[in-house]
Amino acid sequence: MGRVIGDGGWYFLIADMAVLPDHQKKGLGGVILRRLLDQIKQKVVEVAKEDKDLGKESLQAYVTLGADEPGRRLYAAHGFVETAPHTLGMYIMMDGTRDGNGTLDEPTAA
Repeated sequence: MGRVIGDGGWYFLIADMAVLPDHQKKGLGGVILRRLLDQIKQKVVEVAKEDKDLGKESLQAYVTLGADEPGRRLYAAHGFVETAPHTLGMYIMMDGTRDGNGTLDEPTAA
């Protein structure tokens, strides 16, 4: 399984790439990844057709993913390159913290 998250134009994240252990090493990860990349390619072409002012050089998408060790060879085989040391992935885990009454805490204004 896998999915694409994006802004609908140029920036995309491939997320939740996974194959059940019993089905790994059978090429399914490559099939999933190619289908996700095809979805992205299709979206980029659609956006470019809508905007007649874009030149050919604008037919590009910035596609990222989190590459755990088991998937790195697969991603590299499809053209992905490591971004380190220029950029590093970062994350934060957030939850909807509840107060003692079970009410969700409201976000604070900046």
